[in-house]
Amino acid sequence: MAHKKLVYINIDGFSFSYLERLKRKGKAGGFQRLQNDGFLFTGLRSGLVSITNPMQSAILCGAWSEKTHNFYQHYDLNEGRVIKHKRTFCAENAAQALLRTGHTVASIHQFMLENNPCREGDAQCAYFRCGKDPSDSRDRFALLKRMALGQAVYTGERKIVYSELPDFTAFYIDDIDSLGHNNAYGPYPKRATFEERQRDIEERLEVIQQELEDFVDICKQRGLFQNMAILITTDHGMTPFYGKSSLPDLLVRLNGAGIKATLPEMRTTDTQVIVLPYTIEASLYCIHPLTQEQRQTLLKVCRSAPYMQQVLEKEEMRHRYGMDSRGPDFLLCPHAGSHFYHKDVSEDTFGASHDSLDETSQHIFGMLIGGKVRHLVDYPEAVSAIDLLPTLLHTQFGCTMRDSTGKIWHGWFEDNQSMERIGAFE
Repeated sequence: MAHKKLVYINIDGFSFSYLERLKRKGKAGGFQRLQNDGFLFTGLRSGLVSITNPMQSAILCGAWSEKTHNFYQHYDLNEGRVIKHKRTFCAENAAQALLRTGHTVASIHQFMLENNPCREGDAQCAYFRCGKDPSDSRDRFALLKRMALGQAVYTGERKIVYSELPDFTAFYIDDIDSLGHNNAYGPYPKRATFEERQRDIEERLEVIQQELEDFVDICKQRGLFQNMAILITTDHGMTPFYGKSSLPDLLVRLNGAGIKATLPEMRTTDTQVIVLPYTIEASLYCIHPLTQEQRQTLLKVCRSAPYMQQVLEKEEMRHRYGMDSRGPDFLLCPHAGSHFYHKDVSEDTFGASHDSLDETSQHIFGMLIGGKVRHLVDYPEAVSAIDLLPTLLHTQFGCTMRDSTGKIWHGWFEDNQSMERIGAFE
């Protein structure tokens, strides 16, 4: 009996809005053909702190930062400094869980799994990187396709030939994220307008569609596809922002209302509130608990600012979004286009990031295809990014990640059509 295989492909920064734009322009043919072998998640959501490392760990572990302890950064009140979380995370991830239960795993540039547990030179849990540095999606797909074809691939100095794919293969590409941030990337210069950059993204997504179809064709030709599930998804979307930062105005408003607020590097003995900016959003950390009156003043000042979309408080973040207890007392989320970046954006260009509650960041791409995946075309349910791998490990391997709090969905495969909820946040 052939073993079931799971391939997890993460296309960093793939906003669902990009797919909608491709469809409007008649350029989504590859994705639509792939969809015929399964379904598109039309209601898939990213997390509260929709930043790459926290979201990559959240997806891999099926849990938010209360379990992974990675939400990008926090201000340590005792040490008086900002602590970046980088690639660390504490929860058991999908590769660890499958390795623990006797399965083979591999990572192709899925950096959060590097040495955790995937290592160069280890056939049971191999880590692969392209010989070319830097590499893009085409280089990495070439490696994935060689693996699927049963050709020699190298993990460090060790040559491996897979007669069939590992039980779990994690594959990561970041072309769309790099373009989305309006960075200079490969042949693409930094652009002056969002429309110009959108055309670059469309061009690269057409390349990625073809690479995906080629990979699926190889799997079908080699008789692998029937026992495969291929999850193609992302960590977050992307939201453009423009012009002057609202950070200086926020500090003026708070201090004008009698609340001594400073940036971390400007903290004094009088500081009551630390304002810690991300790119778009900002976090507030109270040095000492505020009085009820001070708290209401702070909330009133923040919520009345013309650029503010939403202010989230600590308890809501913990109970509704599974936020680590080290998280901020308040999270400030501006309207799309506004930002709390540490500097202004030049008038002749734009910025873009994804720490935002705007739909362009929160509504994300996801697709599930495979030989036994139900042909639903569209799947409209409100699925969370942390539900994906817990469901697939459960249904494909009967495996559960120790720290997962995601929702288990039944009904994605032909032999299982019920649905249940376990440990998910309401």
